[in-house]
Amino acid sequence: MQPKRFLHLALLLVLSQLLWPTEILAQDQPPASGPAVAPGGAPATAPSKKAPPNGEEEEEEEEEDDEGTGGDTGLDTAPFTEEQKKFLKEWSAKFKQQVLSEVPTPAAPKPSLRWRAETYTKLLYQNDQSQGSVTFGTPHPRGDNYAGNNGFASELVLYLDGRVSDKVEAGARIKSRFHRQWADFYENGDLAVDDSGLPAGVDSTGESLGMNHAAYIQLRGLYLRMSPPIPTIRSVLFGSSDLAMFNAWTIGKVRYIDRDNANGVFVDGGFWNVEYSLARVSLPKLYSSAGWNSGIDDPLIQNPFWTRDAAYALKVAQRPTDSFNWTLVTSYLLDEEADLNDPDALGSTNFVDDKDGVVATLPRYQNLNATLELGFTKWRLDGKVLAGFSRSDPDLDYAFNGVDGNQGISPIPMKTANSYAVKARADLLDPFGIGLDIRLEYFNIGSDWVATFGARRETDVLLTDGFLDGQVPTLNIANEFIDFRDPFYESIIGWHGVTLSPRYVKGAFEAELEFTLLEYNTDGQDRCVRNNITDENGAPIASQVCPQDTTTGKFYGVYPDFLYSDGMTDTDFFSYANTNDRGRDPRSVYRQNQARRSMIGVVKAGYQFDVGRGLRWDNKVKYIWDQDLRDLDVDGDDYMANLIFVTTQFSTQLTDELGIALGVKLDWWDEQHRSGKIVAREPVYPDYRTFKSNVFLDLKYRFGGATLGWYMEWLNKDVQVTEDGAKKDDLSFAFKNVVRGIGTISAAF
Repeated sequence: MQPKRFLHLALLLVLSQLLWPTEILAQDQPPASGPAVAPGGAPATAPSKKAPPNGEEEEEEEEEDDEGTGGDTGLDTAPFTEEQKKFLKEWSAKFKQQVLSEVPTPAAPKPSLRWRAETYTKLLYQNDQSQGSVTFGTPHPRGDNYAGNNGFASELVLYLDGRVSDKVEAGARIKSRFHRQWADFYENGDLAVDDSGLPAGVDSTGESLGMNHAAYIQLRGLYLRMSPPIPTIRSVLFGSSDLAMFNAWTIGKVRYIDRDNANGVFVDGGFWNVEYSLARVSLPKLYSSAGWNSGIDDPLIQNPFWTRDAAYALKVAQRPTDSFNWTLVTSYLLDEEADLNDPDALGSTNFVDDKDGVVATLPRYQNLNATLELGFTKWRLDGKVLAGFSRSDPDLDYAFNGVDGNQGISPIPMKTANSYAVKARADLLDPFGIGLDIRLEYFNIGSDWVATFGARRETDVLLTDGFLDGQVPTLNIANEFIDFRDPFYESIIGWHGVTLSPRYVKGAFEAELEFTLLEYNTDGQDRCVRNNITDENGAPIASQVCPQDTTTGKFYGVYPDFLYSDGMTDTDFFSYANTNDRGRDPRSVYRQNQARRSMIGVVKAGYQFDVGRGLRWDNKVKYIWDQDLRDLDVDGDDYMANLIFVTTQFSTQLTDELGIALGVKLDWWDEQHRSGKIVAREPVYPDYRTFKSNVFLDLKYRFGGATLGWYMEWLNKDVQVTEDGAKKDDLSFAFKNVVRGIGTISAAF
């Protein structure tokens, strides 16, 4: 039906019920058994009215008359008869049915498919001899063959977004493999091996470097989402997710390079004003369990079983009032292996019991996390309180003790551990009306807190600036597969402290201060770190009884120390092997002997000058006082650090397309008794003084849908090591005139 015709019919319908002329009705209606109707609409013979005996009866008749005719319409017509009203009702119903039958039913949306694409090229340069297109690769002892500071690489991403119906959608992401370099265009993706089956190394064939250096396309990000007609359920997703629906303390959002590699089943819904998310997520076999694997490469596992390993999570949230809300998140990680006592299991030594075709499993590792967060907003106060519980439970018959067997490197303590986490933050938003915000945060994370599947990076859970660039509540930090200008993250396990941070904004000026006081729940003397927990006779230290191997009588380590637990971490010259360059490992929260306290102070200030398109000047000064008395029974090993970091930068938008920033970073570090050892019961801990300078240039150019960037820096570092006032040439070193840069070229279409 045409829209105009539909409107005309609808208008006639309204008029028929309100002011329909009786002349038209008289032409179409059938003969009535009641009184004849005159052309004017009045009955031919009108019934006479008797005078009412009193005013009340007359008023009642007038009310009845009003009800019958619809009141005084202002028309000179008599009321409709019962037969006429019946006809109008039937005719109106028939008319409505006819109009509705001619209205077309909206057609269901047709299935559709939309393609999108992105190209990304990275240009990495440094005046050294390393080859690769990512600065920091995996710290695994076997390393990789694409990390280094000199390499050009391009990537292609194709996105498929499909609309199956109004209730179902699906999609995928197709991406070229990680860091295929320009110089590797002859590589076909096969890996040449020698007679022993090991990689044959680089040669002139096309089969020397393997798939990492070939232009293969990889399927990622495959999903299907539907909205089934089930009460309380809004959507069900099968496939890929970035896991952002939970939080950093339970199941964290995956890092950028793994953004939608996680897969599972996700249910979102709600009832009344309660929202919920329910998920089963398959574990990545390479990191979210004991030993950074779910049985792969574990010497205690003969036939690893990992495809059924999963984490289960539930999130429930409610906002009962406009000013109050709460969120509960729980996660349970289960890593299973076959029970070797079952005769059906591969490698079983049980030859007594009969096989039944069913293999029993045992939990190799379990990790339970739960957090409850309360939020409150009233007037100018924004407050949040988070309380968490964690339980980590490895089965030492199936999970290898990496603390003892892997140089003190393990993502979990090698024991069953329960712990807690508390964080409370209050933000007063300009309470005095002068542009001043006051922020206060208290945090207390237990020494045995474990969140194996928590956020690994790209999430900062604390207000403080910290020692490095960001803080996460796990030992499973991913400071690899990053470039030199990407932020470094540190573990906050055991941190206990408070941060006060006022912020002021007035016109073109803004400033921010911070003061943080830190103590550590990981303090303790003679902690069971690696196997350094016995005296010279091999006996356990009396102050802390550590687990003992009943076969060998040896006391073994529980807490990982990540080899390097001393000194300020130098992320500019970080390496996984050289303690002179790097300082403390960002994951190293446990030390055999620790009695530590720290203070952090930060001043930030920025001003926007009204020059050209705008010239901005940003400054930051950070001071850290860090003290560790270490072994309280030893004199001469106490650590004392005064660390100063200064950054100043100017930035402006020169044209609509071109932006530029130029700045300088300066670091002064004075670390007394930074690192060393005890020799013949005498501490040998020399002093370190470090000075670093960094001049950097950052360019951004946007043109015609493409984005180009180039970041260049010139670094110098000088480290002077002294012992009892005398310089130690064997430990002192310097890096001079290090120049490095990273360029990016990208476009989306």
